[in-house]
Amino acid sequence: MRDLSVLVIGAGMGGLTATLALQKLGFKVKLYEQALALGEVGAGLTISPNATRALEFIGLGPFMAEAADKPSSGALVHYRTGDVLTKTERDGSFLEQYGAEYYQIHRADLHDALVAAVCANDKDAILLSHNFDTLTQNETGVTATFTNGETVTGDLLIGADGSRSSVRASIIDTIAPKFTGQAAFRGMVPAEAVKPYMTIANSTTTMGPGRLFTRYYLRHEALVNVVGITKTEAWKEEGWSIPATREEFLTEYAGWNENVIGIINAIPKDKLFKWALFDRDPIPEWTVGRATLLGDAAHPMLPFLGMGAAMALEDGVVLARCIEKYKSPAEAFASYEAARKERTKGVLLDSRKQGVWYQTSNPDNFKGFSGTGEMRMPLMGYDPGSIPV
Repeated sequence: MRDLSVLVIGAGMGGLTATLALQKLGFKVKLYEQALALGEVGAGLTISPNATRALEFIGLGPFMAEAADKPSSGALVHYRTGDVLTKTERDGSFLEQYGAEYYQIHRADLHDALVAAVCANDKDAILLSHNFDTLTQNETGVTATFTNGETVTGDLLIGADGSRSSVRASIIDTIAPKFTGQAAFRGMVPAEAVKPYMTIANSTTTMGPGRLFTRYYLRHEALVNVVGITKTEAWKEEGWSIPATREEFLTEYAGWNENVIGIINAIPKDKLFKWALFDRDPIPEWTVGRATLLGDAAHPMLPFLGMGAAMALEDGVVLARCIEKYKSPAEAFASYEAARKERTKGVLLDSRKQGVWYQTSNPDNFKGFSGTGEMRMPLMGYDPGSIPV
């Protein structure tokens, strides 16, 4: 099917990965993005071994080895006392156990690398200022219409346009995501400014009643990425760029240990944001005719397992392999869904469970992680470039 033309909607991690994987396999791809300019938010990203394999499949293995951080240690910490509940020395263990590295990277750095790789294959592959509106299709093709009035026709269309996907609304449903009663703070801080508060491990999660606080290094320990997730009804806005204040953050984490408070106080005022967490139940189908979904458009993830981006990267690689292997769009998409739905459903549901566990477990009586050991091998040992399709 290499003579097929493929339309991808959305230039996030999943859309770019699918585009690059399809280019690698010899397909003509056009990627449509609603933004006026390409860019990513100032946030960190965890790339577990399963996601690393997806990036290796599309040729970004060397980039990750050079640009990303490999946390040598991780810890779970008591919110009030600052005591270490459990600590793991990770250096080399992920590569040994799962056959690929575990990384942490600035989202913008990975996004830039994906864009550069796509454009190196085809400088005209990405088209900006194209906000998807509707699609029509028949037995021979699919036509996308954008709000700027332009229409384009291809053989296949992939909706990779996020948790409030317009493609999903056009082909599957218009059910809005549900507010979870949770919100998150995120921030970036120069590592030098928080050095006294970073002594426990490279990467830590601090656990307390109804809240958790995660911080880890980026850009070879030049920056620290900070995320705090808390149960609250105080706001319900979903966007990634809603400004937050230190006072708001500190109020939610009053009584927490000095390392948490010190890091919050050090975040520059223009580097602190908040967003509400929304959730959707798994859906039975991702495909209608010649159009399908991937990433958050198909299965939006809560952040408690750090697997949202990983699932989108996996989707992109597996979908490209299915399109290459099968003679018809129906066969390709059926194989893609068969390969991906149960895995992504499991990760979606386990992310919910992990959030409940973090926020309801009493750190004074910590007994170890519940069920995560059993999840790790099938979760991180997965290889999207070689699983049967």
